[in-house]
Amino acid sequence: MKRNRLFALALAGATVFALTACGGDDTDAPATSASATTAPAATSAAPTPDASAPAAADGAGDKKVCEAVKEAGDESKEVLFDALQAGKEPTVKMLSETYTDMAVALGKAADAASTDSKVANAVKEFQNAVAEAAESSDPVAAGEKAPFQKTAANLTAACKETGVDINF
Repeated sequence: MKRNRLFALALAGATVFALTACGGDDTDAPATSASATTAPAATSAAPTPDASAPAAADGAGDKKVCEAVKEAGDESKEVLFDALQAGKEPTVKMLSETYTDMAVALGKAADAASTDSKVANAVKEFQNAVAEAAESSDPVAAGEKAPFQKTAANLTAACKETGVDINF
């Protein structure tokens, strides 16, 4: 494996991260604003505390999931950087093993997430993309493909909403 291909892979990940970080604020207006003005005050006040408690719990859970995802990504990158610093060219086998390890770690993180969470869905999609890249005869090329990059960008954006910056 040539160093310039690994550099291209690292550069592609950094580019995705930079583009995601520079993107506009895509948050939608709250859907409850219109219904809050038409609903009676007594009915809108009662459900508010009950509805906010699960959302806060899911947000904290999503943040923990994103932190686990970030750790998995950092560990995978460290393996590659260590090989390069030691003067070794990463092999297809090394890259496949690294992606396989990352897919396992992403699976554990996804299992800890809420099933209906945006973060959980993004982790599962990225886990599938990483597993496919691990099985590929050219993991670097698989990681450069648009579907892989899209799932990486989706996960980066979902975790950014929790306050965790990741870069895949």
